[in-house]
Amino acid sequence: MTDKRHELKGKEKFLSQLTSFLEKNKTVLWIILAVIVAAIVIVAVIDSVSDRKANESALRIESVQKDYEEWMRLEEDEKNEKQQELFDKLDSVTDDYPASYAAQRADYLKGGVYFQNEEWTKAAEFFKASAEVNRNSYLAPIALMLSASSYENAGEYHEALDIYIDVYKNYDKIYPDVPRAMLSIGRLNEQLGDKSAAIDAYNNLLDEYPGSGWASFARTKVIQLD
Repeated sequence: MTDKRHELKGKEKFLSQLTSFLEKNKTVLWIILAVIVAAIVIVAVIDSVSDRKANESALRIESVQKDYEEWMRLEEDEKNEKQQELFDKLDSVTDDYPASYAAQRADYLKGGVYFQNEEWTKAAEFFKASAEVNRNSYLAPIALMLSASSYENAGEYHEALDIYIDVYKNYDKIYPDVPRAMLSIGRLNEQLGDKSAAIDAYNNLLDEYPGSGWASFARTKVIQLD
């Protein structure tokens, strides 16, 4: 019985000390709690703002995408009239949402306009700019391949070759069209007079993607060049 009383007194003493500590330090504790709550609120606000901006930018670029598709269906004279209006909308997206997926798509669509107009160098530059907005996005290697193709159409073969090499080095086993990039590396080296580099590129394609539809072309080229 004495032990139980002693135990109760001990608990009462501990609770008394704890109460006293909380009373003396309640201001500090409230400050700490307020800081924690504020931090949680700030994170929530940032997330909310980020989500809201992402949603806004997605809606904006979807709207402009429809404008682009309508522009594609116009007659040539109407296209010329509407092109600047379309560019203004695309520029507005990149200005309002820089470094976003919407901005990446805006540059991509601008490249598409120049591609349709056969303004190859401008198309290549905008496709490349689109890829650089986010190199890890699914759109990046697609934009790079279109950039390389545009440079080829412009007769700028060294620039095209550099981009095909970029696609091969950075998107191998990630992007399904890498075998075509590898074939293009061989083809452009051949066109630029570097027979050895061309054969190496074709053999790399045969070694790494023997089942690819492009492998048969590479095999034929190796036989022709040897």
